[in-house]
Parts: sequence; structure tokens; C-alpha cells
Amino acid sequence: MVADRDLGESALQRRQLGTQIAAVLRQDILFGRLSTGAKLSQQELCERFGTSRMPVRDALRELVYSGMVTTDAGRHAVVAPIKRADVLDSFEIEGMLSGWAARKATALATEDDLSQLQHLNMLMRDALDGGDAERLPTLNWQFHRKINRMARSPKLLAAIRLMSVDVPRDYLAEVPDWAPRSLSEHEQIVTAIREGDGVRAERLMVDHFTSSGIGLAEFLERRGVRLD
Repeated sequence: MVADRDLGESALQRRQLGTQIAAVLRQDILFGRLSTGAKLSQQELCERFGTSRMPVRDALRELVYSGMVTTDAGRHAVVAPIKRADVLDSFEIEGMLSGWAARKATALATEDDLSQLQHLNMLMRDALDGGDAERLPTLNWQFHRKINRMARSPKLLAAIRLMSVDVPRDYLAEVPDWAPRSLSEHEQIVTAIREGDGVRAERLMVDHFTSSGIGLAEFLERRGVRLD
């Protein structure tokens, strides 16, 4: 039984590492650091991440499944073309789920919840005013996670987590010019929640994600990344 348990833990750790590697590669692809058609050598990835082939294979398999990586005639893993529609769809789908969470959160929000949201917004404002772009992604993630958890729906939270893998977490660090608009939209969402207007909170959240997706697509095109 101990051997079986150890084997299970080892496989779980491998899958977790594969997911982490996939997340890094997904960011590299989305932000154009890995261009369309680039070959992904398993050996080079093993050296880059300091791991064995199995987690790397797991990561590539995950990226193939999501359409970000494909295989060529020689069965080499290569970066697939980025489709503008896929970028927008990823944001819009998470936006719809997050909008639903915002509406449910509005009905359940406590004064402590609202205070925490306002504090996170204040920290984001301080980071933005202080030119500390590196802090923005984490604070932005904490803001959205707080609202999602306020919905108090494990099923909805699990669905959001599943979809969020295709939305880059470092968005605001890579596109800091988008931060003022993002912060302004956050403030509008918090106001809607405080005023008990769940319908408006939901609409604002959906619009927030949709506009962010459009912003990322435009940013990529400015950097010369071709979106099919």
C-alpha cells in the first residue's frame, strides 16, 4: 500500500510540474516570445526547466490539447498559429463565468468583503502610481479571485479555474499601459457590488474581460505577432 501511495504521489507531482511548465510556455507563446512554427525540443525544455522528460511531455500534451502546439511531419512539437478568435474567446468565456460570479457575489457580499476589494484596488493604484508594474498581475489576480470566492459556489469556482489557464496572468506586467483602464473598470465593478446591483456587476465584469482580450490582441499585433 505504501508503494502504491508513493507511486500516486509521484505521478501527481509530475502532472503538477507538467501543468506549471505548460503555463510558462503558454505565456511565451501568447506574448510572442515563442513564434509560430518554432520547434519545442524536449531536451532543451528539460534543460531549461531542470526536469526529466515526463513532465515536459505532459506539458506538451496539454498544449497540444488546447491547440497552442501541434506536431509536424517529423512528429516534432511546434508552436501553432495564434488565432485572434481563440484569444478573444478565452477572455470572453472566462468573462461570462466571472460575470456570473460577480452577480452571485453581489447578493452575498459583506462589508468585510467590500473592504478587502477596495484595499486590493488601493494597492493596485499605489503600484501603478509607483511604477511597480511587477506587482500588478498578482494584485489583479487576487482581486478577481476574491470576487469569485465571494460567489460561494465551488462548482463555479472550479469552472473558472479550468478556463483561466488560457488567460495570461502576467497580462498587466506585459501590457502596463492597460493598467489604468483595468483599474478604472475594477472600481466600477466594486461600486456596482456595493450598491447591490448584481446585473450591472455582471455586465461590467463581462465587458472588462472582453475589452482585455481585445487589448491583448492589439498588443500582440503591435509587437508583430501574426494573428490568423
